[in-house]
Formats: sequence, C-alpha cells, structure tokens
Amino acid sequence: MLFYIIVIAAVNILTALINWLAEGTAFPHLFIWLARTASATVAVILLDGIGAFLIRRLPEKLFAPGKAVFDVGRAERRFYRKIRVNSWSDKVPELGGFTDFHKDRFESPSDTRYLARFLLESNYGTVIHLENTLSGIALIFIPPFGGLGVTLPVAVTNLVLSMLPFFILRNNTPPLLALYRRSLRK
Repeated sequence: MLFYIIVIAAVNILTALINWLAEGTAFPHLFIWLARTASATVAVILLDGIGAFLIRRLPEKLFAPGKAVFDVGRAERRFYRKIRVNSWSDKVPELGGFTDFHKDRFESPSDTRYLARFLLESNYGTVIHLENTLSGIALIFIPPFGGLGVTLPVAVTNLVLSMLPFFILRNNTPPLLALYRRSLRK
C-alpha cells in the first residue's frame, strides 16, 4: 500500500508543480493546483469504487471458474514472466478485505470450494481493475479539476496502478485453475 501512496502523492505534487509553473502565477496558486490534483485523485478513487460496487452486483455465474473469457493464453503468460510479476507483486495492495476473501495468502490448495471461491474473486477482480482503467479515462471529461493538465496525469496513474493488480490476478489464474480442475477430478 505504501508504494501506491508514494506514487499517487508524487504524481499529485509533480502535476501541481508543473501546472503552477506553466501558469506562472504567485506562490499561493500552487496550493490551488495541489487542491485540484488531490480532488481529481479523490474523484477517480470514487469512480473506481462505484465501478467495483456495481460489478460486484453482477451474478456470480458470469465470473465462475472455467469461463473461457477468463482463460490466460501462452503469450499472455510469457508477458507476465517477462515483466517479472512475481518479483513486484508484493508491493501491490490486495483489497480482499472488502469481500472478506484475501487473495494475498493461499490457504487450501486441495479444497475445491476454496479454489472455486479464489478463482471467482480473481475473475471479479480482473474485471473490476479493467473497469478502473476506464473510469480514470472518464475523469478526463469531468471539467472542474483543471483540465487535461491535471486529469491526464491522474488518469494515466490510475490506469497504471489498476493494471498492476490485473496482471497479478491474470498471472495467478492458470496455476489456480489447474489446482481447481485437479481437485474436481479427485
């Protein structure tokens, strides 16, 4: 979580500084730019939360283990190995507490129901994080935050920070699915 907080704070400060310098106004205006970037960040977090809330209301059968839409191909798996997902995945916060199911620890590799729930939550998570990238883009079209100079950096940061957990979830899907299918056979 600390990594995300540092990245978000750095982007906010840098964005405010660049906009203030480009504007060429007195020092107190820097605080106006800081307020704009902070409010844009809060807005994108709210948009992400609303999107997650709505997706969680969709029927579980759409996110069930084994759905073809959630399959991870070989090329995608190679991509995750190439970007070394496993080496940085511990820096990405896992917010499973919202659903009372944490995906940052693996507890029952042979329990079919546990594996099914793990895959279900992962599938929900991939869709939620993908939607979050779009909600950041939607922020660009909301006028009160100071224009593209503020909304674009916040949206790009949201996109990158949303794709990281997406990559982790997708990387973990094939081994989880293999364990799940093996448990079904037993």
